[in-house]
Amino acid sequence: MAHDILLESGTNEAEIAELIVGSQHFGVNVVKIKEFVQYDRLTVTKPPGRHSSVQGIFLLRGKTVPLIDLNAHLAIKAEKLTTTRIVVITEFNSIVMGFIIDAVDRIHRVSWKDIQPLSAMLQAHPLPVTSSVNIKGTEIMMLDLERIVGEIIPSAGFGAPVVNPKLIEVSKEEARKAYKLLFAEDSNTIRSHVTKALKAVGYINITGYENGQDAYEAIIALQKQAEVEGRKISDFISLAILDIEMPQLDGLTLCKRIKYDLGLTSVPVLIFSSLITEQMAIKCEKMGADGYTTKPSMEHLIEMIDKFCFKKG
Repeated sequence: MAHDILLESGTNEAEIAELIVGSQHFGVNVVKIKEFVQYDRLTVTKPPGRHSSVQGIFLLRGKTVPLIDLNAHLAIKAEKLTTTRIVVITEFNSIVMGFIIDAVDRIHRVSWKDIQPLSAMLQAHPLPVTSSVNIKGTEIMMLDLERIVGEIIPSAGFGAPVVNPKLIEVSKEEARKAYKLLFAEDSNTIRSHVTKALKAVGYINITGYENGQDAYEAIIALQKQAEVEGRKISDFISLAILDIEMPQLDGLTLCKRIKYDLGLTSVPVLIFSSLITEQMAIKCEKMGADGYTTKPSMEHLIEMIDKFCFKKG
């Protein structure tokens, strides 16, 4: 069965699919889901040397799709081995993947303000979960599918922050030190890797935030400081880099508030997300974004940052 719900941009809402793995409930943004299909092990080819979490590959309308068994990857036993299992077909980071689960419960429309970041204690452990939301007494943990894919296929995720040497030019490296970047990203792993990569090419003034609300409040404070001191906002923030999926306040809504509510049209906003598609690009432009690129394309991100910062400088 296919699912194609498009929410109006800038409402700070999301459609979350509630997935069952064993006895645990997980959430995935519907924007990442192409469809659900019934799992049939007889159609799966099991190549040798595959990762222990990879069940195999199968053909879906002529296209080869890797199959990841979430029960195996999360070390969760299926409740009933005889239960008909489901494959969630996803697309993000320009990659189509299949995730085997035990069942699909329902689709929930939720506000990002109700989605809570993980506690610092949980963030310290290698959990493929970014946040959680409580719906009618059930705690639903938001799966970090990008991290899961990166653990299985390192080239598809964020590994060590390796940057093309061509981007590390001495003249640009010195110039980059003058710019102040704001980076909002809920994944601690991605936030760390991107920050290291940006610092490696000279963007050493980076302030990171784990959710959109904290970033928004920081921008409001900087705007007030600029007004009090009679200075330009660009003295405090040169450019903002925003993820789309974030607890409290999503990136598109944050972009809209920066550009339209606060009127900071002079502050370039770049959307850096695994959800970038043609449809999402239209939403980014509608919300006032100056540019967008898909994860984990660091080189393109750096090129865009250079374009806007050097143009302003």
